[in-house]
Amino acid sequence: MESAHVSVSELGSYRQPRGRASGLQGQLRTLPRGHRERSSLERFIAASYARVYGAEVVHFADHLVGLPGACDAWAAGVGYTLAGADRLFVEQYLDRPVEAVIAASLGAAIDRAQVVEVGNLAASTAGAARRLIVCMTALLHRLQRTWVVFTSTRSLLNSFAKLEIAPIVLAKADPARLPDGGRSWGTYYATHPQVMTANVPLGFIRLATVPPGSSSI
Repeated sequence: MESAHVSVSELGSYRQPRGRASGLQGQLRTLPRGHRERSSLERFIAASYARVYGAEVVHFADHLVGLPGACDAWAAGVGYTLAGADRLFVEQYLDRPVEAVIAASLGAAIDRAQVVEVGNLAASTAGAARRLIVCMTALLHRLQRTWVVFTSTRSLLNSFAKLEIAPIVLAKADPARLPDGGRSWGTYYATHPQVMTANVPLGFIRLATVPPGSSSI
């Protein structure tokens, strides 16, 4: 779950298409490939990574999920891809299929159909990132996926820590394993990201106990 923050003042340049009811503010928007609103969220995510890391994001997850903010601007966005026959982006960092790596870390068998990859995380603030994590946990739980896999920076780990969620480290996210050696990612790999996994049902139960309006969210 690569992550980037963009300043609130920049949000207005990456607005959602107009015409949606104001009551949708604060609710998730799931945007598969081809959705008419997807390009605006891709621009928001790409601009976030360009600003924070000097990165050029060209890979986006199969499904993007946006958290609307004020004035038709995106407050946060993230993507997810269900593990299937195709290789996940994060598997470039691994020597074996992701389900085998997770199984080895747990000492228990894991089916690939239980896994979902999350990435492309961009948020206007750390608080927006945490709110999106909470919403995404509920979404992945509804999708009946048991294990979420992602790459994490220290700032993202801080968000998990505030939510009292402890992901499991699977491997180093080594840019040398990417086709361009990570050059298109700017300074992202200077943050020493790691490949991690977390149990979705356990995270869902944990977050269900967080009181509404809690300062951790």
